[in-house]
Amino acid sequence: MFGPLADGIAKIIELILTFAQVLIVASMLISWLDADPNNNIVRSIQAMSEPLIRPFRRLTKSLPQGPLDWAPTICLLTIVFLQMVVVPYIRMFGHGVAG
Repeated sequence: MFGPLADGIAKIIELILTFAQVLIVASMLISWLDADPNNNIVRSIQAMSEPLIRPFRRLTKSLPQGPLDWAPTICLLTIVFLQMVVVPYIRMFGHGVAG
């Protein structure tokens, strides 16, 4: 049916999710290593990752506060879920398996 189109869309989504995953991991490393907040690379990573993490910060406000910020971890798990469930479903849909 729409196999090549669905594969292309799935690949684009997969690349975007992988980029988001790298940003979140980089942001987590920056916070653990206490990197210089005035560094241009650090500011760029934080500026790109914070809009992804912010909705999860609102969800994790009620969790016990401690040394671990749960928001990036939950965001990362959500991205992995999307990569493992949604992307393959798009590919299946394109090949007429789902439906």
